[in-house]
Amino acid sequence: MSSLLQLFTRQGAFFLFAALEVVCLYLIITYNTPQQEVAASTWKMYSGEFMNRASKAQDYFHLQQLNDQLREENANLLSKLPNAFYIEALSNDTIQDDSLRQRYNYIAGEIINKSAPSANITYVVNRGHIHGVEPHLGVINGEGVVGIVTQVAQRHCRVMSITHHSVRISAGLRNKDFFGTLRWNGGDTRKAKLYAIPEYADVIIGDTIETTGYSNIFPTGVPIGSVLSKEINEGDNTLELEVELFNNLYGVKDAYIVRDLMKDDLNQLDNQE
Repeated sequence: MSSLLQLFTRQGAFFLFAALEVVCLYLIITYNTPQQEVAASTWKMYSGEFMNRASKAQDYFHLQQLNDQLREENANLLSKLPNAFYIEALSNDTIQDDSLRQRYNYIAGEIINKSAPSANITYVVNRGHIHGVEPHLGVINGEGVVGIVTQVAQRHCRVMSITHHSVRISAGLRNKDFFGTLRWNGGDTRKAKLYAIPEYADVIIGDTIETTGYSNIFPTGVPIGSVLSKEINEGDNTLELEVELFNNLYGVKDAYIVRDLMKDDLNQLDNQE
């Protein structure tokens, strides 16, 4: 309080001058018609601009809420796609009972951090244990496969992108019964290699590469990329396909974490061996 009083004491002349200026301006506008019109016009112009900027600021602050809502809606839609269900069919003579059981559901998230532009791209997603995330879950977005969850905290998880030396994905040719292993061997992060495709496979440049669902990480049919070139491995008579990835892995923002609801059931088979 004493500091405020000292300020008024030192700068008293300035504050008195400013107050007199405001009073003079008020008197001029109040008792002069032309100045009233100018003031009213100026007020309308600047108040309109102020309201416009305030409206834009309000829209901006609501944008994050809208994005979160859209991600949740997309996750719900992904959970209703045919490849998210498991068909349970029981046939007995003329009696057949067909039903669909939910196989996959999706957790909507946002990529909040990325590794520096280099090899072995990783991300941090704002979803963790409290949201149902576990290690080794797949991550996709609207363009296709993004990567695999490796580490999980309470509210965040780390994801290895498909352009990481440690990632292997079961992938195959769309509408063709051939599949192999997709991996990135370094270099261009827009490309990967698909191995172990039989030499006799009818591979056409431009064919779509997608997930097979055999790894229990991704559902069947999630797009990965398209065939750029093919080369025969003479040693084992298989094809090595160069794949151009659909995802720009440096530009991804949205993330949908895939949960396999039958994971524990399938793990029982591995534990019995």
